[in-house]
Amino acid sequence: MTDPRPLPGIDRWRRVVRSMGENLPVNKFEAGARRSRRMPTISNPVLIGGLGVAAVGAGAAVKYLKPMAASRQDQQLLKLLHAKLEHVPGLADIGVETKQSFGKPLLVRTSVELLQMPVSPADLLERVARYVWDGAPKSPVALQVTLSSPGEQWTLKDLDFPDEVARPYELYERFGAPASDPTWKP
Repeated sequence: MTDPRPLPGIDRWRRVVRSMGENLPVNKFEAGARRSRRMPTISNPVLIGGLGVAAVGAGAAVKYLKPMAASRQDQQLLKLLHAKLEHVPGLADIGVETKQSFGKPLLVRTSVELLQMPVSPADLLERVARYVWDGAPKSPVALQVTLSSPGEQWTLKDLDFPDEVARPYELYERFGAPASDPTWKP
């Protein structure tokens, strides 16, 4: 049965609708039709258990290995700072902590505590920031350096950085490329 006054282009749409009915998605079947395609399944319980144990083991390995890598970075930077600052009189303690987050540069928090301030705080802050910028195992890094002595505290904001945390592009403007990656540019 044909329409005496067909609309222009209607046959083309009928063909499109008809062809869509022929090619159904993988897991959709016509009602009453025998399933011609079979989805792959894993039915062996031993294999399912093995995959579960492997997934748990991989998760545990990632969980325990990542903090070890961060603590190794902390120890490496701590050794570097102890070696560079060992001749500063009145040095009480040095602390290093690295923070990693997705999509952001590594943040290195460094704190230097002094019993007394024997040198200019600006000079010491700049030297510590430069040592960490050049000695960080991964480049680029953002830095937060705190220098404290009894009753006083200085941060990178005292070195004319806009914030207490110096971003990689700000450190690049001040110190140039880090020694660990001389070709890096922001």
